[in-house]
Amino acid sequence: MTFAPLKIGNLSVFPVVGAPMAGVTDAPFRRIIRRFGQELLWTEMVLAASLVHAHKQTRKMALCEKTDEPIVVQLEGTASDIMAEAAQIIEETGRAQLIDINMGCPVPKIVKAGGGAALMNDPERAEKIVKAVVAAVKLPVTVKFRLGWDEEHLTYLDFGRRMQDAGAVAVTLHARTRAQLYSGKAEWSAAARLKRTLHIPVIANGDIRTPEQAARCLNETGADAAAIGRGLLGRPWVLAEISAFLNSGKMPEPPDLCALVLDHFEEMEKYYGYKAVFIARKHIAWYSLGLANSADFRRRVNETDDVAAMRALIRDFFGGENG
Repeated sequence: MTFAPLKIGNLSVFPVVGAPMAGVTDAPFRRIIRRFGQELLWTEMVLAASLVHAHKQTRKMALCEKTDEPIVVQLEGTASDIMAEAAQIIEETGRAQLIDINMGCPVPKIVKAGGGAALMNDPERAEKIVKAVVAAVKLPVTVKFRLGWDEEHLTYLDFGRRMQDAGAVAVTLHARTRAQLYSGKAEWSAAARLKRTLHIPVIANGDIRTPEQAARCLNETGADAAAIGRGLLGRPWVLAEISAFLNSGKMPEPPDLCALVLDHFEEMEKYYGYKAVFIARKHIAWYSLGLANSADFRRRVNETDDVAAMRALIRDFFGGENG
């Protein structure tokens, strides 16, 4: 199998990338993913207004490390001037290779404020935002969006053209509507239609969790890359696994899961301090899915608020019969 690299501006990377996930693709998780490969990654969604108003945690989310590269910082917002200012902050103080604008988030809190997927119902505002950000920075600007608001409003082709005309150098299509959230099946054929419609790179996203699915998505859609989101949950090595499979048809041996979970927890301690034991619960639970006695393990994880006790639980579960 031979797949051309994804080229955006001066960036040229393997055509399998990590999709942004709020509350998931934070710095500790990216450090763990980086142990396995150097595929292009996205940050969590960064709220532009919070960044401009110097919210401490938001700034921490947006300012990446040298070891993060290649990295995309994703911005969310509804005011073009605030989005432009936030993009300038990222360009001046961050290490991002790209700035991505979120126009696909389906979360009610974001949508009710007019952001995320709600911008697909307001294409003129969406265009204004992209034009403002493009004019404000030298970094390439990309946009992520969905098929549309619902099945009666599948606006992604027109929306994609508008984003392209506004100056976006690439787009990512999550091939579901806002109404679907994350349910149902992603419509890969829509990514193929969007690719035929635009002259800028198109990244396909949705229901890509395995090497075989990534290969099939790239072949069926003609997309320039495949973005892996929920397939990374509990499997931070999956991008490298897919890249190896697409390059050689072979996959590397899976990592020592106990050591990996302990290392991930340690990275979260360094980053979040005492909050790590609570924030880590979801990641530890994801690592356990499909393993023997995992339901009882997850119950105990969710009841634990002590760092040492959490480490002991991890060692006992992943180092025992699941090791």
